[in-house]
Amino acid sequence: MKKALITGANGFIGRHLITSLKASGYNITAIIRDRKDIPPEWDDNVKVHVGDITDKASIEGISDNVDVVFHLASYVHKTPKSQEEIRLVNRVNIDGTKNLLESLGPSIKHIIFFSSVSVYGTDSGLNIDETFETNPITPYGITKLKAEVMIRDWGKDKGVITTILRLPMVYGPGNKGNIYTLIEGVDKGRFVMMGNGENKRSFAYVGNAIDAAVAVAGHEETDFKVYIVTDGIDYTVKELYELIAKGLGKRPLPFYVPMSIAKVLAHAGDTSGHIIGKTLPFNSGVLNKLTSSLTFSSRKIREEIGFKPKYDLYNTMNETIESYRRSKSEI
Repeated sequence: MKKALITGANGFIGRHLITSLKASGYNITAIIRDRKDIPPEWDDNVKVHVGDITDKASIEGISDNVDVVFHLASYVHKTPKSQEEIRLVNRVNIDGTKNLLESLGPSIKHIIFFSSVSVYGTDSGLNIDETFETNPITPYGITKLKAEVMIRDWGKDKGVITTILRLPMVYGPGNKGNIYTLIEGVDKGRFVMMGNGENKRSFAYVGNAIDAAVAVAGHEETDFKVYIVTDGIDYTVKELYELIAKGLGKRPLPFYVPMSIAKVLAHAGDTSGHIIGKTLPFNSGVLNKLTSSLTFSSRKIREEIGFKPKYDLYNTMNETIESYRRSKSEI
């Protein structure tokens, strides 16, 4: 029986990963920061270790007899609003990774790190792949790239296989990120499409991200490799909107805000701080993210190890919406 160690185990991706690893016959050690956060679906095959990667002493000895490490623990992907939050990003993503590596024992054969396409530092582009230059511009992207380098250097020095998975926006049941926010906006009639919605985006269903991680685990040919993982489909914003509306049983609005008007509204947001002393949530930066295309190629992982994603927005949207409805009913 393979033995796995998972950091960030009770997060969105971590919970799905544990479910998959259990089905694959793994014996699992899950690191969580608080015992009260243990999900009810975990059983005796999940050994819980209460610790924090920012506290090295709390994770000493956790890797005894472990074969593979899935490193998920990370400061959540949001823009820090203060110097203290920036320090926290560094403490978790860089110092925490260093502590983890220094705590690993000689039984470790493979480390799989869940990174992010934010290391490329761009809000627009088409078919970006692993050969593109990394140039992160956010604290999150900068620290993710530094952690990648740290892990690969450590693996090379120790003779341990290291594989980096760079993920775009990950969606699925239990996630409360941008797609959840969009579902909520459509559900409550607060979403109006900016532009005609023909711009494209790459996403990764959580099941595809997990399947990719399990697929590379233990394979020497993935050593020192970086793979982008997506659904293998680039979706238009219009398609995403229409799928959500259909899943909610609603009709998509028959109009959108033309770019000429959207740019005027965005400019008003840009200058609002100088005029009314308060910055509006809609500005040119937000407009660019809503209307530009940003797509990534997952061809490398498909060609090198034969990984083919099984899930996409079309065959998972209903369960994602059902998860959204359950979360609302629990409030």
